[in-house]
Amino acid sequence: MRGLLALLIVASACGGDPEPSSDAPPDAEAIDAAVDAAEPDAEVDAPADPGELRGVWITRFGYADRDDLEGVIDRAAAGGFNAVFVQIRAEADAYYNSAYEPWSRRLTGTLGRTPTWDPLRVAIDRAHGHGMELHAYFNVFTAWPTAGVIPVAEGTKQHVLTQHPEWLAVDSTGTNRDAEYRWLSPGNPAVRAHIVNVVRDLLSKYDVDGLHLDRIRLPGPDYSRDAVSTAAFATAQAANPQLTWADFMRSQVNAMVAEIHDALVELAPTVKFSAAVWGIYQPLTGCSTSQGYGQFYQDSLAWLEAGTMDALVPMVYWSIEPGACTDWSTLVDGFIAANADRHIWAGMLAYDDGEYDFAQIRQRIERSREAGAQGTVIFASNYLDEDPARWSELAAGPYAVPAATPVMPWKPVPIRAAD
Repeated sequence: MRGLLALLIVASACGGDPEPSSDAPPDAEAIDAAVDAAEPDAEVDAPADPGELRGVWITRFGYADRDDLEGVIDRAAAGGFNAVFVQIRAEADAYYNSAYEPWSRRLTGTLGRTPTWDPLRVAIDRAHGHGMELHAYFNVFTAWPTAGVIPVAEGTKQHVLTQHPEWLAVDSTGTNRDAEYRWLSPGNPAVRAHIVNVVRDLLSKYDVDGLHLDRIRLPGPDYSRDAVSTAAFATAQAANPQLTWADFMRSQVNAMVAEIHDALVELAPTVKFSAAVWGIYQPLTGCSTSQGYGQFYQDSLAWLEAGTMDALVPMVYWSIEPGACTDWSTLVDGFIAANADRHIWAGMLAYDDGEYDFAQIRQRIERSREAGAQGTVIFASNYLDEDPARWSELAAGPYAVPAATPVMPWKPVPIRAAD
């Protein structure tokens, strides 16, 4: 820079003004301007801020009406979040105007009855009004609670299991024995085609920023032994005698992810495709825990490797506890190490051992940044809503400095029309 300054002084003395004085000093302002022009521009040359996704799950239990939902999104915006994950499909029903599935009974008390408002439309408008992303949170294979009879829906759109009872996922006894839900079978191509049609319809009608899958797995290792899946397995195994049931079922879940991905790329290529996945891909060395890969046939890392998923949100609902089989940091590190240059948004539970612990939340957010995650998602808004100060703690703490959501360089950049 000293050499540059000398050249600038010489240049200023030798030219420009008519008949300059031979002993006049160079114009100080001109030199300063020239030096400033030669200095690197910090805003241009500094590495671009990679951004950070700051998300919160808003389940169907997190609001009762339009005012509730808008209030939750308002509090999330004030809390420093830049993305909301709003549940819009739970049990083969809809919290939006679907051409294929009936309106949820939670909205009116009656399955299929048209409500006075559209939760997804309201959520999009409210989130976008705050400059936030809206991710449509979509349960894939859960079809109805295990307890109770599926009612006849009001209107023309009936529940899929009423129309197609053969789509039910069953174990080797021929029944569903999951305590929580009835599930649809991913091994049945008709099930997958129906879900793809549901997704295509949603993407064609709503300006969502992301499609977020949940329950993209089987309920257990003995599923699904329905007739179509077992016949397909027999055919596949005849061609490949080494094929195991576990590998076959993982391939069926993988196919569902790929088919939804293809529909998204065709219809809405800028929409971010993510999934909430089991927080333990495979047990840590020396540990015997639940796992997504072997227990629920969810090979989530394969989706990243295949390029059919933009981001995983591992649901690591345990504490930071070094040395433990469920240590949050170690489990998140495993997903980050295998991210195949896609995004990991570390999931966390707002509770620890049944109690809210802001220190743990802050520690996990800070740890995710150190580890190289592209963001975090907190479960769930209703836990934060138990005390309004919880939103404020995030706004004053780890989310005090605003952040844009991270860019996905493999995707086209969305252009949203001005409001």
